[in-house]
Amino acid sequence: MPLLPSRLLALLVNLATATVFADVRLPALISDHMVLQARAPVPVWGWASPDEQVSVEIGKQKITTQAGANGAWRVELKPLKAGAHQVLTVRGANTLVVTDVLAGEVWLGSGQSNMGLQVKSANDFEAEKAAANWPEIRMFTVANNTSVTPLDDCRGKWEVCDAGAVGNFSAALYFFGRDLQQHLRVPLGLINSSWGGTPIQSWMPLEVLTNYAGYTAYLARMQSDLAAWPAREKKIQADLQAWEIADAAAKAAHQPEPQKPYNPGAPDSGRFMPGQIYNGMIHPLLPYRLRGAVWYQGENNAGGGEPGATDYTELQTRMIQSWRAAWALGGFPFYYVQLPNYNNNSWPWFREGQANVLKVPNTGMAVTIDIGEATNIHPKNKQEVGRRLALIALAKVYGEKGVFQGPQMARCKPSGAEIEIEFQHTDGGLVAHDGALRGFLVAGADKKWQPADARIAGERVIVNSPTVPQPEAVRYDWAGNPDGNLYNGAGLPAMPFRSDHWH
Repeated sequence: MPLLPSRLLALLVNLATATVFADVRLPALISDHMVLQARAPVPVWGWASPDEQVSVEIGKQKITTQAGANGAWRVELKPLKAGAHQVLTVRGANTLVVTDVLAGEVWLGSGQSNMGLQVKSANDFEAEKAAANWPEIRMFTVANNTSVTPLDDCRGKWEVCDAGAVGNFSAALYFFGRDLQQHLRVPLGLINSSWGGTPIQSWMPLEVLTNYAGYTAYLARMQSDLAAWPAREKKIQADLQAWEIADAAAKAAHQPEPQKPYNPGAPDSGRFMPGQIYNGMIHPLLPYRLRGAVWYQGENNAGGGEPGATDYTELQTRMIQSWRAAWALGGFPFYYVQLPNYNNNSWPWFREGQANVLKVPNTGMAVTIDIGEATNIHPKNKQEVGRRLALIALAKVYGEKGVFQGPQMARCKPSGAEIEIEFQHTDGGLVAHDGALRGFLVAGADKKWQPADARIAGERVIVNSPTVPQPEAVRYDWAGNPDGNLYNGAGLPAMPFRSDHWH
Protein backbone atom coordinates (compact mmCIF):
# COMPACT_ATOMS: atom_id res chain seq x y z
CA MET A 1 0.00 0.00 0.00
CA PRO A 2 1.59 3.32 -1.00
CA LEU A 3 2.41 5.83 1.71
CA LEU A 4 0.03 8.78 2.04
CA PRO A 5 1.50 12.19 1.15
CA SER A 6 2.54 14.01 4.30
CA ARG A 7 0.06 16.89 3.80
CA LEU A 8 -2.85 14.47 3.35
CA LEU A 9 -1.73 12.48 6.38
CA ALA A 10 -1.58 15.65 8.49
CA LEU A 11 -5.07 16.64 7.32
CA LEU A 12 -6.48 13.23 8.31
CA VAL A 13 -4.82 13.45 11.72
CA ASN A 14 -6.29 16.93 12.27
CA LEU A 15 -9.77 15.72 11.27
CA ALA A 16 -9.48 12.75 13.63
CA THR A 17 -8.40 14.89 16.57
CA ALA A 18 -11.18 17.42 15.80
CA THR A 19 -13.74 14.72 16.50
CA VAL A 20 -12.09 13.85 19.81
CA PHE A 21 -11.22 17.26 21.25
CA ALA A 22 -13.91 19.89 21.60
CA ASP A 23 -14.11 23.25 23.31
CA VAL A 24 -15.84 23.42 26.64
CA ARG A 25 -19.45 24.43 26.07
CA LEU A 26 -22.19 25.70 28.38
CA PRO A 27 -25.97 25.50 28.02
CA ALA A 28 -27.82 28.63 26.93
CA LEU A 29 -29.13 29.18 30.46
CA ILE A 30 -25.61 29.58 31.86
CA SER A 31 -24.75 32.84 30.15
CA ASP A 32 -24.22 36.56 30.71
CA HIS A 33 -26.72 38.33 33.03
CA MET A 34 -28.01 35.10 34.54
CA VAL A 35 -29.40 34.85 38.06
CA LEU A 36 -28.39 31.87 40.18
CA GLN A 37 -30.51 30.64 43.05
CA ALA A 38 -29.11 31.98 46.32
CA ARG A 39 -28.79 30.11 49.63
CA ALA A 40 -28.84 26.68 47.99
CA PRO A 41 -26.33 24.41 46.19
CA VAL A 42 -26.22 25.41 42.51
CA PRO A 43 -25.40 23.01 39.68
CA VAL A 44 -23.25 24.19 36.76
CA TRP A 45 -22.90 21.85 33.82
CA GLY A 46 -21.87 21.58 30.20
CA TRP A 47 -19.92 19.57 27.67
CA ALA A 48 -16.28 19.07 26.73
CA SER A 49 -14.05 16.40 25.25
CA PRO A 50 -14.40 12.97 26.85
CA ASP A 51 -12.32 12.77 30.06
CA GLU A 52 -11.31 16.45 29.79
CA GLN A 53 -10.45 18.28 33.02
CA VAL A 54 -12.83 21.18 33.65
CA SER A 55 -12.69 23.81 36.39
CA VAL A 56 -15.42 26.21 37.46
CA GLU A 57 -14.71 29.38 39.47
CA ILE A 58 -16.96 32.00 41.03
CA GLY A 59 -15.88 34.28 43.84
CA LYS A 60 -13.64 32.26 46.16
CA GLN A 61 -15.01 28.93 44.95
CA LYS A 62 -13.10 26.73 42.52
CA ILE A 63 -14.27 23.23 41.66
CA THR A 64 -12.56 20.80 39.30
CA THR A 65 -14.14 17.82 37.61
CA GLN A 66 -13.62 15.50 34.68
CA ALA A 67 -15.96 15.12 31.72
CA GLY A 68 -17.47 11.70 31.25
CA ALA A 69 -17.05 9.39 28.30
CA ASN A 70 -19.87 11.24 26.55
CA GLY A 71 -18.28 14.64 27.22
CA ALA A 72 -20.87 15.75 29.78
CA TRP A 73 -19.70 17.29 33.06
CA ARG A 74 -21.34 18.83 36.10
CA VAL A 75 -20.28 20.49 39.35
CA GLU A 76 -22.21 21.88 42.29
CA LEU A 77 -21.41 25.29 43.75
CA LYS A 78 -21.79 25.94 47.44
CA PRO A 79 -24.67 28.27 48.35
CA LEU A 80 -24.18 31.89 47.25
CA LYS A 81 -25.30 34.98 49.11
CA ALA A 82 -28.01 37.02 47.40
CA GLY A 83 -26.84 40.03 45.42
CA ALA A 84 -23.37 40.97 44.14
CA HIS A 85 -22.34 40.96 40.50
CA GLN A 86 -19.99 38.05 39.91
CA VAL A 87 -18.03 36.43 37.13
CA LEU A 88 -18.26 32.71 36.44
CA THR A 89 -15.19 31.25 34.74
CA VAL A 90 -15.08 27.80 33.17
CA ARG A 91 -11.75 26.40 31.99
CA GLY A 92 -10.97 23.33 29.94
CA ALA A 93 -9.16 23.26 26.61
CA ASN A 94 -10.57 26.77 26.30
CA THR A 95 -11.82 29.37 28.76
CA LEU A 96 -15.38 30.72 29.02
CA VAL A 97 -16.22 33.81 31.08
CA VAL A 98 -19.85 34.47 32.06
CA THR A 99 -20.27 38.06 33.23
CA ASP A 100 -22.79 40.07 35.26
CA VAL A 101 -23.94 37.07 37.28
CA LEU A 102 -26.31 37.71 40.19
CA ALA A 103 -27.55 35.45 42.96
CA GLY A 104 -31.14 35.72 44.13
CA GLU A 105 -34.46 33.98 43.57
CA VAL A 106 -35.18 31.96 40.41
CA TRP A 107 -38.70 31.09 39.25
CA LEU A 108 -39.91 29.23 36.17
CA GLY A 109 -43.06 30.52 34.44
CA SER A 110 -44.81 28.23 31.98
CA GLY A 111 -48.10 27.57 30.20
CA GLN A 112 -49.84 28.79 27.09
CA SER A 113 -50.73 32.19 25.65
CA ASN A 114 -51.76 33.97 28.84
CA MET A 115 -48.35 33.21 30.31
CA GLY A 116 -46.73 34.12 27.01
CA LEU A 117 -48.67 37.40 26.59
CA GLN A 118 -46.06 40.16 26.62
CA VAL A 119 -45.94 43.34 28.68
CA LYS A 120 -46.42 45.39 25.51
CA SER A 121 -49.85 43.73 25.10
CA ALA A 122 -50.92 44.15 28.73
CA ASN A 123 -52.57 47.13 30.40
CA ASP A 124 -50.77 50.47 30.66
CA PHE A 125 -47.74 49.53 28.59
CA GLU A 126 -46.36 53.06 28.20
CA ALA A 127 -46.44 53.60 31.96
CA GLU A 128 -44.95 50.17 32.61
CA LYS A 129 -42.22 50.80 30.06
CA ALA A 130 -41.30 54.14 31.61
CA ALA A 131 -41.06 52.54 35.07
CA ALA A 132 -39.11 49.44 33.99
CA ASN A 133 -35.77 50.32 35.53
CA TRP A 134 -35.14 47.08 37.43
CA PRO A 135 -31.57 45.95 36.68
CA GLU A 136 -31.81 43.14 39.24
CA ILE A 137 -34.75 41.53 37.41
CA ARG A 138 -33.69 39.33 34.48
CA MET A 139 -35.76 37.13 32.19
CA PHE A 140 -34.71 34.21 30.02
CA THR A 141 -37.27 33.43 27.31
CA VAL A 142 -37.06 29.90 25.93
CA ALA A 143 -37.55 29.75 22.15
CA ASN A 144 -40.51 27.61 21.07
CA ASN A 145 -39.35 24.12 20.19
CA THR A 146 -40.54 20.53 20.09
CA SER A 147 -38.67 17.25 19.98
CA VAL A 148 -39.52 13.56 19.91
CA THR A 149 -36.64 12.94 22.35
CA PRO A 150 -35.56 14.96 25.42
CA LEU A 151 -33.10 17.73 24.53
CA ASP A 152 -30.22 18.93 26.71
CA ASP A 153 -30.19 22.56 25.56
CA CYS A 154 -32.48 25.29 24.28
CA ARG A 155 -32.28 28.65 22.54
CA GLY A 156 -32.66 31.91 24.44
CA LYS A 157 -30.76 34.54 26.39
CA TRP A 158 -30.98 36.44 29.67
CA GLU A 159 -32.20 40.03 29.34
CA VAL A 160 -31.86 42.74 31.98
CA CYS A 161 -35.12 44.56 32.70
CA ASP A 162 -35.14 48.05 31.25
CA ALA A 163 -37.44 50.12 29.07
CA GLY A 164 -36.05 48.58 25.90
CA ALA A 165 -36.42 44.95 26.98
CA VAL A 166 -39.54 44.83 29.16
CA GLY A 167 -42.06 44.97 26.30
CA ASN A 168 -41.08 41.45 25.22
CA PHE A 169 -41.20 39.95 28.73
CA SER A 170 -44.01 37.60 29.76
CA ALA A 171 -46.38 40.00 31.51
CA ALA A 172 -47.78 37.64 34.16
CA LEU A 173 -44.29 36.37 35.02
CA TYR A 174 -42.75 39.85 35.03
CA PHE A 175 -45.37 41.36 37.34
CA PHE A 176 -45.03 38.33 39.62
CA GLY A 177 -41.26 38.75 39.75
CA ARG A 178 -41.43 42.52 40.14
CA ASP A 179 -43.68 42.21 43.18
CA LEU A 180 -41.34 39.63 44.72
CA GLN A 181 -38.31 41.79 44.04
CA GLN A 182 -39.88 44.86 45.62
CA HIS A 183 -40.69 42.91 48.79
CA LEU A 184 -37.55 40.77 49.05
CA ARG A 185 -35.00 43.28 47.71
CA VAL A 186 -32.93 40.54 46.08
CA PRO A 187 -32.27 39.79 42.39
CA LEU A 188 -35.02 37.90 40.54
CA GLY A 189 -34.31 35.47 37.73
CA LEU A 190 -37.39 34.55 35.66
CA ILE A 191 -37.41 31.76 33.08
CA ASN A 192 -40.31 32.02 30.63
CA SER A 193 -41.04 28.74 28.88
CA SER A 194 -44.52 29.14 27.35
CA TRP A 195 -46.31 28.58 24.06
CA GLY A 196 -49.77 29.76 23.03
CA GLY A 197 -52.57 27.35 22.16
CA THR A 198 -50.89 24.28 23.63
CA PRO A 199 -52.47 21.45 25.66
CA ILE A 200 -51.12 20.32 29.01
CA GLN A 201 -50.37 16.89 27.50
CA SER A 202 -47.50 18.43 25.53
CA TRP A 203 -45.86 19.81 28.69
CA MET A 204 -45.11 16.56 30.54
CA PRO A 205 -42.94 13.53 29.80
CA LEU A 206 -44.54 11.02 27.46
CA GLU A 207 -44.03 8.16 29.91
CA VAL A 208 -46.19 10.00 32.46
CA LEU A 209 -49.08 9.94 29.98
CA THR A 210 -48.88 6.44 28.57
CA ASN A 211 -49.95 4.80 31.85
CA TYR A 212 -52.77 7.27 32.46
CA ALA A 213 -56.36 6.09 31.98
CA GLY A 214 -57.40 8.86 29.57
CA TYR A 215 -54.45 8.49 27.19
CA THR A 216 -56.15 6.14 24.71
CA ALA A 217 -59.18 8.45 24.48
CA TYR A 218 -56.87 11.44 23.98
CA LEU A 219 -55.12 9.74 21.06
CA ALA A 220 -58.51 8.87 19.56
CA ARG A 221 -59.58 12.54 19.76
CA MET A 222 -56.35 13.56 18.06
CA GLN A 223 -57.05 11.10 15.23
CA SER A 224 -60.57 12.46 14.85
CA ASP A 225 -59.30 16.04 14.80
CA LEU A 226 -56.71 15.09 12.20
CA ALA A 227 -59.35 13.55 9.94
CA ALA A 228 -61.44 16.74 10.18
CA TRP A 229 -58.47 19.06 9.65
CA PRO A 230 -58.53 19.45 5.82
CA ALA A 231 -62.09 20.85 5.87
CA ARG A 232 -61.33 23.00 8.92
CA GLU A 233 -58.15 24.36 7.35
CA LYS A 234 -60.06 25.27 4.18
CA LYS A 235 -62.55 27.30 6.23
CA ILE A 236 -59.75 28.98 8.20
CA GLN A 237 -58.08 30.06 4.96
CA ALA A 238 -61.38 31.47 3.67
CA ASP A 239 -61.88 33.33 6.96
CA LEU A 240 -58.35 34.74 6.71
CA GLN A 241 -58.97 36.01 3.19
CA ALA A 242 -62.19 37.68 4.33
CA TRP A 243 -60.34 39.18 7.28
CA GLU A 244 -57.66 40.66 5.03
CA ILE A 245 -60.36 42.50 3.04
CA ALA A 246 -62.10 43.70 6.22
CA ASP A 247 -58.79 44.73 7.77
CA ALA A 248 -57.82 46.79 4.73
CA ALA A 249 -61.21 48.50 4.79
CA ALA A 250 -60.91 49.24 8.51
CA LYS A 251 -57.46 50.80 8.06
CA ALA A 252 -58.70 52.91 5.15
CA ALA A 253 -61.58 54.16 7.31
CA HIS A 254 -59.30 54.66 10.35
CA GLN A 255 -61.37 52.17 12.33
CA PRO A 256 -60.21 49.50 14.81
CA GLU A 257 -58.69 46.40 13.28
CA PRO A 258 -61.06 43.40 13.27
CA GLN A 259 -59.92 40.34 15.18
CA LYS A 260 -57.81 38.07 13.03
CA PRO A 261 -59.02 34.45 12.73
CA TYR A 262 -56.81 32.04 14.64
CA ASN A 263 -55.06 29.27 12.78
CA PRO A 264 -54.00 26.63 15.33
CA GLY A 265 -52.13 24.48 12.83
CA ALA A 266 -52.60 20.80 12.03
CA PRO A 267 -53.50 18.54 15.00
CA ASP A 268 -50.35 16.50 14.44
CA SER A 269 -48.07 19.54 14.71
CA GLY A 270 -45.34 18.98 17.28
CA ARG A 271 -46.77 21.40 19.83
CA PHE A 272 -49.93 19.29 20.11
CA MET A 273 -48.11 15.96 20.41
CA PRO A 274 -47.85 14.43 23.89
CA GLY A 275 -44.51 15.08 25.55
CA GLN A 276 -42.90 17.01 22.71
CA ILE A 277 -42.88 20.49 24.27
CA TYR A 278 -41.58 19.00 27.51
CA ASN A 279 -38.73 17.48 25.49
CA GLY A 280 -37.94 20.73 23.69
CA MET A 281 -38.65 23.42 26.31
CA ILE A 282 -38.66 21.94 29.85
CA HIS A 283 -36.11 19.11 29.81
CA PRO A 284 -33.38 21.48 28.46
CA LEU A 285 -33.74 23.59 31.63
CA LEU A 286 -32.61 20.72 33.86
CA PRO A 287 -30.94 20.88 36.33
CA TYR A 288 -30.94 24.72 36.66
CA ARG A 289 -31.71 25.45 40.31
CA LEU A 290 -35.19 26.89 40.89
CA ARG A 291 -37.09 28.19 43.88
CA GLY A 292 -40.40 27.20 42.29
CA ALA A 293 -42.72 27.42 39.29
CA VAL A 294 -45.82 29.37 38.26
CA TRP A 295 -48.25 28.07 35.64
CA TYR A 296 -50.97 29.72 33.54
CA GLN A 297 -52.59 27.24 31.18
CA GLY A 298 -55.88 25.51 30.55
CA GLU A 299 -57.79 27.33 27.84
CA ASN A 300 -56.78 24.63 25.37
CA ASN A 301 -58.09 21.89 27.69
CA ALA A 302 -61.17 23.65 29.03
CA GLY A 303 -63.87 22.49 26.60
CA GLY A 304 -64.71 19.09 28.02
CA GLY A 305 -67.30 19.95 30.66
CA GLU A 306 -67.24 18.02 33.94
CA PRO A 307 -65.45 14.90 32.57
CA GLY A 308 -62.77 17.08 31.01
CA ALA A 309 -62.30 18.98 34.26
CA THR A 310 -61.81 15.74 36.21
CA ASP A 311 -59.35 14.66 33.53
CA TYR A 312 -57.42 17.91 33.89
CA THR A 313 -57.07 17.47 37.65
CA GLU A 314 -55.33 14.17 36.97
CA LEU A 315 -53.17 15.62 34.20
CA GLN A 316 -51.99 18.68 36.13
CA THR A 317 -51.26 16.54 39.17
CA ARG A 318 -49.14 14.22 37.04
CA MET A 319 -47.35 17.13 35.41
CA ILE A 320 -46.44 18.71 38.76
CA GLN A 321 -45.16 15.40 40.07
CA SER A 322 -43.12 14.76 36.92
CA TRP A 323 -41.46 18.18 37.02
CA ARG A 324 -40.62 17.79 40.69
CA ALA A 325 -39.15 14.34 40.02
CA ALA A 326 -37.08 15.68 37.10
CA TRP A 327 -35.55 18.51 39.14
CA ALA A 328 -35.08 16.28 42.20
CA LEU A 329 -35.55 19.25 44.54
CA GLY A 330 -38.36 17.69 46.54
CA GLY A 331 -41.84 19.16 46.36
CA PHE A 332 -40.84 22.62 45.15
CA PRO A 333 -43.58 25.31 45.19
CA PHE A 334 -45.96 25.19 42.24
CA TYR A 335 -48.50 28.01 41.95
CA TYR A 336 -50.99 28.46 39.15
CA VAL A 337 -53.74 30.70 37.80
CA GLN A 338 -57.37 29.61 37.82
CA LEU A 339 -59.04 30.60 34.55
CA PRO A 340 -60.87 33.96 34.77
CA ASN A 341 -64.38 34.98 33.77
CA TYR A 342 -65.04 34.42 30.06
CA ASN A 343 -68.08 33.58 27.94
CA ASN A 344 -67.66 29.82 27.85
CA ASN A 345 -70.09 27.61 29.77
CA SER A 346 -67.59 24.77 30.09
CA TRP A 347 -65.21 26.91 32.14
CA PRO A 348 -67.02 26.64 35.53
CA TRP A 349 -66.37 22.90 35.50
CA PHE A 350 -62.81 23.43 34.42
CA ARG A 351 -62.16 25.91 37.23
CA GLU A 352 -63.33 23.24 39.66
CA GLY A 353 -60.87 20.82 38.06
CA GLN A 354 -58.11 23.33 38.66
CA ALA A 355 -59.19 23.96 42.26
CA ASN A 356 -59.00 20.23 42.98
CA VAL A 357 -55.27 20.31 42.19
CA LEU A 358 -54.83 22.18 45.49
CA LYS A 359 -54.90 18.74 47.10
CA VAL A 360 -51.34 18.31 45.79
CA PRO A 361 -48.90 19.39 48.54
CA ASN A 362 -47.15 22.76 48.25
CA THR A 363 -49.43 24.19 45.57
CA GLY A 364 -51.38 27.45 45.45
CA MET A 365 -53.97 28.94 43.10
CA ALA A 366 -54.55 32.57 42.16
CA VAL A 367 -58.28 33.17 41.69
CA THR A 368 -58.92 35.59 38.82
CA ILE A 369 -62.69 35.25 38.40
CA ASP A 370 -63.07 39.06 38.60
CA ILE A 371 -60.33 40.28 36.25
CA GLY A 372 -61.05 38.50 32.98
CA GLU A 373 -62.85 39.89 29.94
CA ALA A 374 -66.12 38.35 28.78
CA THR A 375 -65.19 38.23 25.09
CA ASN A 376 -61.38 38.29 25.23
CA ILE A 377 -59.59 35.05 26.06
CA HIS A 378 -56.43 37.11 26.65
CA PRO A 379 -57.40 39.59 29.40
CA LYS A 380 -54.93 42.43 29.75
CA ASN A 381 -54.84 42.94 33.52
CA LYS A 382 -51.74 40.83 34.06
CA GLN A 383 -50.54 43.18 36.81
CA GLU A 384 -53.16 41.77 39.17
CA VAL A 385 -52.49 38.20 38.03
CA GLY A 386 -48.84 38.63 38.92
CA ARG A 387 -49.66 40.31 42.22
CA ARG A 388 -51.95 37.50 43.33
CA LEU A 389 -49.37 34.86 42.45
CA ALA A 390 -46.75 36.86 44.34
CA LEU A 391 -48.97 37.08 47.43
CA ILE A 392 -49.03 33.28 47.57
CA ALA A 393 -45.26 32.98 47.18
CA LEU A 394 -44.52 35.74 49.72
CA ALA A 395 -46.69 34.02 52.32
CA LYS A 396 -45.89 30.37 51.66
CA VAL A 397 -42.23 30.52 50.58
CA TYR A 398 -40.83 33.67 52.13
CA GLY A 399 -42.81 33.76 55.36
CA GLU A 400 -44.29 37.22 54.96
CA LYS A 401 -47.41 37.86 57.00
CA GLY A 402 -50.26 38.81 54.73
CA VAL A 403 -53.45 37.64 53.09
CA PHE A 404 -52.86 35.54 49.99
CA GLN A 405 -56.24 33.95 49.29
CA GLY A 406 -59.85 35.05 49.03
CA PRO A 407 -62.83 33.45 50.80
CA GLN A 408 -63.21 29.72 50.26
CA MET A 409 -66.27 27.65 51.08
CA ALA A 410 -65.57 25.46 54.10
CA ARG A 411 -68.99 23.86 54.64
CA CYS A 412 -72.68 24.29 53.81
CA LYS A 413 -75.70 23.47 55.96
CA PRO A 414 -79.27 23.49 54.58
CA SER A 415 -81.79 24.62 57.19
CA GLY A 416 -85.40 24.85 56.12
CA ALA A 417 -85.78 27.60 53.54
CA GLU A 418 -82.13 28.68 53.81
CA ILE A 419 -78.61 27.42 53.29
CA GLU A 420 -75.86 28.63 55.59
CA ILE A 421 -72.38 28.76 54.00
CA GLU A 422 -69.33 29.02 56.21
CA PHE A 423 -66.10 30.42 54.71
CA GLN A 424 -62.43 30.30 55.51
CA HIS A 425 -59.85 32.92 54.47
CA THR A 426 -62.22 35.71 55.47
CA ASP A 427 -59.38 38.02 56.55
CA GLY A 428 -60.81 41.44 57.32
CA GLY A 429 -64.36 40.08 57.10
CA LEU A 430 -66.60 39.17 54.19
CA VAL A 431 -67.43 42.08 51.90
CA ALA A 432 -69.88 42.61 49.02
CA HIS A 433 -68.38 44.91 46.40
CA ASP A 434 -70.62 47.19 44.34
CA GLY A 435 -74.02 46.71 45.91
CA ALA A 436 -76.01 43.80 47.27
CA LEU A 437 -74.40 40.36 47.40
CA ARG A 438 -74.92 38.40 44.19
CA GLY A 439 -73.69 35.40 42.24
CA PHE A 440 -75.44 32.64 44.24
CA LEU A 441 -77.75 29.92 42.91
CA VAL A 442 -79.74 27.35 44.87
CA ALA A 443 -81.60 24.17 43.90
CA GLY A 444 -83.92 21.76 45.64
CA ALA A 445 -84.58 18.10 45.03
CA ASP A 446 -85.64 18.86 41.45
CA LYS A 447 -82.06 20.02 40.70
CA LYS A 448 -83.33 23.17 38.98
CA TRP A 449 -81.05 26.10 39.74
CA GLN A 450 -82.58 29.45 40.67
CA PRO A 451 -81.00 32.82 41.56
CA ALA A 452 -80.71 33.26 45.32
CA ASP A 453 -80.88 36.20 47.68
CA ALA A 454 -77.78 36.34 49.87
CA ARG A 455 -76.64 38.21 52.96
CA ILE A 456 -73.44 38.27 54.98
CA ALA A 457 -73.54 37.17 58.62
CA GLY A 458 -70.04 37.33 60.11
CA GLU A 459 -67.94 34.68 58.38
CA ARG A 460 -71.03 33.12 56.85
CA VAL A 461 -73.35 33.83 53.95
CA ILE A 462 -77.05 32.95 54.22
CA VAL A 463 -78.87 32.25 50.94
CA ASN A 464 -82.49 31.56 50.04
CA SER A 465 -84.88 31.85 47.12
CA PRO A 466 -88.67 32.33 47.13
CA THR A 467 -88.87 29.87 44.22
CA VAL A 468 -86.97 27.11 46.11
CA PRO A 469 -88.78 26.50 49.40
CA GLN A 470 -86.35 23.81 50.57
CA PRO A 471 -82.92 24.33 48.98
CA GLU A 472 -80.49 21.41 49.11
CA ALA A 473 -77.44 22.80 47.33
CA VAL A 474 -75.78 26.09 46.44
CA ARG A 475 -73.40 27.32 43.78
CA TYR A 476 -71.40 30.54 43.59
CA ASP A 477 -70.04 32.19 40.43
CA TRP A 478 -70.98 29.04 38.52
CA ALA A 479 -71.03 30.50 35.00
CA GLY A 480 -68.58 31.25 32.24
CA ASN A 481 -68.72 34.98 32.91
CA PRO A 482 -70.30 35.32 36.38
CA ASP A 483 -71.02 38.54 38.27
CA GLY A 484 -70.39 37.46 41.88
CA ASN A 485 -69.07 40.16 44.19
CA LEU A 486 -67.99 38.40 47.38
CA TYR A 487 -64.53 39.36 48.66
CA ASN A 488 -62.61 39.37 51.91
CA GLY A 489 -61.39 42.52 53.63
CA ALA A 490 -58.07 42.27 51.79
CA GLY A 491 -59.84 42.69 48.44
CA LEU A 492 -59.35 39.14 47.18
CA PRO A 493 -62.33 37.45 45.46
CA ALA A 494 -64.13 34.36 46.70
CA MET A 495 -63.29 31.14 44.90
CA PRO A 496 -66.16 29.78 42.74
CA PHE A 497 -67.70 26.62 44.19
CA ARG A 498 -70.63 24.23 44.21
CA SER A 499 -71.87 22.20 47.18
CA ASP A 500 -73.64 19.59 45.04
CA HIS A 501 -72.20 16.48 43.44
CA TRP A 502 -74.92 16.20 40.85
CA HIS A 503 -74.06 15.47 37.23
